[in-house]
Amino acid sequence: MDSSVLEDIKFGDEKAFENVFQQFYEVLCSHAYNLLRDGDDAEEMVQNVFVKFWNKKDRVIITTSLKSYLFQSVKNECLNFIKHKQVVREHVTESLHAKPDAPSDTVVVAELQKKIEDVLEGIPPERKKIFLMNRNDGLKYREIAVKLNISIKTVENQMGKALKYLRSELAEYMSVGLLIVIKWINNF
Repeated sequence: MDSSVLEDIKFGDEKAFENVFQQFYEVLCSHAYNLLRDGDDAEEMVQNVFVKFWNKKDRVIITTSLKSYLFQSVKNECLNFIKHKQVVREHVTESLHAKPDAPSDTVVVAELQKKIEDVLEGIPPERKKIFLMNRNDGLKYREIAVKLNISIKTVENQMGKALKYLRSELAEYMSVGLLIVIKWINNF
């Protein structure tokens, strides 16, 4: 069956591709979630794999089963994502600890730190507690759930809301070139 489906996809059969997508999407998202522990990132990685698969459909050579190929592709996509996040995290950490080059940089950094503190004050207390346990204390979602006697889903939900709020409140700093804010929010 795999070979006929692959041939159909290779020749641009969107229905065959859609069927493969429908058949494997949820299980691949679960696979990605097990690697990343973030639902949005997991879905993004799976979607990336399917987009790449479709874009190179006429050049793909699968020596195993289609299922194995997709699972391995998702795993590789997730591992690359993890590596990228680590590089960004290290860069942000270096940037935060570097001495400012000019007095104006010192003012901007101080202003940014104050803005972040102010924005954090606007987060509801329990959500803020969860956020800080993750970001400052380095606790995993599961550890936070155990400490606070709540479900992991609640932790995920609260973290998602906190990150969304921080992104929206700190978006103005993007216009002055402080990409570090968004990287900090997304990667710590």
